[in-house]
Amino acid sequence: MGKRLIIYDMDDISEKKLMMSCKDDILFSARPIVNHCMGCFGCWIKTPAKCVIKDRCDIMTSYIPKCDELVVISPILYGGYSDNIKAVLDRSIGYILPYFRIVNGEMHHKMRYENPFKLNVHFYGECDEEEKSIAERLVKANAVNLGAASSSINFMKTIDYVQEALR
Repeated sequence: MGKRLIIYDMDDISEKKLMMSCKDDILFSARPIVNHCMGCFGCWIKTPAKCVIKDRCDIMTSYIPKCDELVVISPILYGGYSDNIKAVLDRSIGYILPYFRIVNGEMHHKMRYENPFKLNVHFYGECDEEEKSIAERLVKANAVNLGAASSSINFMKTIDYVQEALR
C-alpha cells in the first residue's frame, strides 16, 4: 500500500480511533476549521503551490503530491462536504495550475504535478438518493479537477463504519 493522505472531519473520540489505526498515513484534521480561501490567487502568483494564508493548512499542497491515495472523510450535508472539509479542499487549489485544459469536453485546470492518485471519499450520516446523486457528481468532478487516476465514494450511516472501511 502506498502513502495515504486522510483529510477528515469527525468528533474527538473517532479521531483518536483513526489516529491509532492509521499510524502510517498522513492525517489532516479539518477541525478546528481552517481559514477559508480568499480567492487571492497568491498560491498561483506570489508563492506558487503554497497558500499565502499562514495557518496549519498552508502546507496542504505539499501533502497531495506525496500521496498515492487521498481519502476524504466527511459528514454528508445536502450532497456535499462539511464546511470544514470544503475549506481544506478549497485551500488546496495551489496543487493545480492557473492554466486550463479540456477534459471530456469540459474546461479544467492543468496539473502542477504528475501524481495520478486515487481519490476515495467516505461520507457518513443519513442521506437520501438525491443527496447521493449530488455527492457522486461532486466527487467525480473533484477527481477530474485534481487529476486523480480514479475515484470511489462510500456512504456510511455512522463514522464507525468508515473506521472499519479504512483498515
